[in-house]
Amino acid sequence: MQLLPTELSIGNTIIKNRTIMAPIKTGYGIPTGEVTDRHLRFFERRNRHVGAVTPEPFFLHPALRELPVQIGIHSDDMLPGLKRLADVIHGKGALAIAHLNHPGRMANPAIPGNQFFSSSTRMCPSGVKEPQAMDQSRIEESQLLFEKAAVRAERAGYDFVELQFGHGYLIAQFLSEAVNNRTDQYGGSWENRLRYGLEVLERVKKAVTLPIIVRLSADEMIPNGLRLEDAMRLAVALEERGANALHVSSGSVCETPPWYFQHMAVPKGKTWDFALRIREKVGLPVIAVGQINERKDPETILQNDMADAVAIGRALIADPDFVGKVLGEISDPIRPCASCLEGCLGGVKSGKGLMCLVNPTVGKVEEAVPTVEKSRNIAVVGGGPAGMEAALVLNERGHNVTLYEKDKLGGLFNLAYLTPRKGNLKRINDYFIQEVQRKISVVHREADVENLVDSYDAVIVATGSHPQPPLIPGLKEWRWAEILQEDQMPAGKKGIVVGGGFIGAETAEVLARKGNDITILKRSREIAPAMEPIARKLLLRALEELNIPIITDADVTRVEDGTVYFTQGDGENSIEGVDFIVYTKGMVPEDSLKEHLSGKIPVYVIGDCRAIGRVMDAIHDAYDYAMSIC
Repeated sequence: MQLLPTELSIGNTIIKNRTIMAPIKTGYGIPTGEVTDRHLRFFERRNRHVGAVTPEPFFLHPALRELPVQIGIHSDDMLPGLKRLADVIHGKGALAIAHLNHPGRMANPAIPGNQFFSSSTRMCPSGVKEPQAMDQSRIEESQLLFEKAAVRAERAGYDFVELQFGHGYLIAQFLSEAVNNRTDQYGGSWENRLRYGLEVLERVKKAVTLPIIVRLSADEMIPNGLRLEDAMRLAVALEERGANALHVSSGSVCETPPWYFQHMAVPKGKTWDFALRIREKVGLPVIAVGQINERKDPETILQNDMADAVAIGRALIADPDFVGKVLGEISDPIRPCASCLEGCLGGVKSGKGLMCLVNPTVGKVEEAVPTVEKSRNIAVVGGGPAGMEAALVLNERGHNVTLYEKDKLGGLFNLAYLTPRKGNLKRINDYFIQEVQRKISVVHREADVENLVDSYDAVIVATGSHPQPPLIPGLKEWRWAEILQEDQMPAGKKGIVVGGGFIGAETAEVLARKGNDITILKRSREIAPAMEPIARKLLLRALEELNIPIITDADVTRVEDGTVYFTQGDGENSIEGVDFIVYTKGMVPEDSLKEHLSGKIPVYVIGDCRAIGRVMDAIHDAYDYAMSIC
């Protein structure tokens, strides 16, 4: 029996199935906190199959924001927009959940006027501002903010209130001995540290008739933080005080962001196990979350009694119809989320708003692409991510598309998932390859210029890039990231990686893990500066743990008989006995085909052969060009 489609009761309210969209920050708002049309479009596209939708966390006061453009629930002036958002969510039968959170010391220090309060003056280890310890007056004011926000949520037509007790935010800052060093009634013993959160729950319960969901971190994943045993005690106390459901997550936004964001480096299923352990302690409905992004995941959780419902976040960004496809209501393949955070977290941090590596439509008008009035014969040359995306979009628009790829579909992206903590990227590559093979005519040979001109109405050049060749005297043989392939991987050798961007640094890590003696030589001082911040932090930790020497301000001058010479400052140094050199200092666009075709046929250059960038840049570039061709 499939459990996913069955109804679920939370309090006095019934959800049509056992799926909930988890709260995800969008960055689609405006500084005053109102709901925008961009919010409405985004959630309207994701309300079609899920049982309930939790928009992004609502801020309780303008001085308590995580994002400058977060949605606010701090004033009655917000009610019209909040109601419009609830109405949109309700449009296809989903219910609306208002997620209320006080960030405490995790308010964004870059936002002018933000306030920083906590249980104590202890800073987040990665923080930049010391919080004020809350006195009784501040405590009561903050609890009143929760209460008033819950009342507004009910007035605006929301069906549930969700209170954030976890992830290192204010209530967790009272719960945790790592933060709370108070000696009054809100500190010291577990009962005292629990007091603040339970008082918030009680005030909200008295103020509204809505069922209340509590979100908590089952384990903060730090030695002195809240652990599973604490979460189980918390769950029992919450049930006794009238919470109606528990939403079990993990991590802390302060110390353990990979767990908080469920980065692909985090072991999948760990939070589901936490939900199971907590579910064994309570009779409340328990909601599991965390990398629920494959077709089998929801039923695996429900059939194994790990939870009563599943909360799905980033998988619904990558594919708004994820739940519909899991339920069998839509037959198309799932566009996979890799939990890479490149677009979702990266877009929000950049100020552009929520984006997605694999889905270029996120944040735009996400309806079916418009078909063309007149179909054209279009050749796409190059079968990397950009070429495959362009071919699929052009095909969907009604053009006759032929894709030329002289080697393997996927291009250089076939190497990306060979690096540590990036295995999920293979799912993205496989998705594109399978969709292309299913829908597009693929020719596995080099494209002939004369044939392109004679046979097609336009050509998309997506030939990507190639490694920049080294100009180092004496260097006769060198390798690039293709050394990551199993049949080319050395072992027990001494190697130099020239270049400390993310390609060089990740390659160095893999080589070291294979038993090679590796040194990184880098001209500048920063390692992998353009890398997604969470992935970069994990990479730097790995390089440190592997004791890989990193020599910065180093410029390789020559190679002689296995000795690599380099300048550093005013002097020259050398490394002897080198068996191989990996050179990763930059890429060069492979755009020669454009020159051969220019003036003979309309030509569009996309992806890396137009401008070197990330794989997300290539995919988004391809989508935009494919949409522009009439």
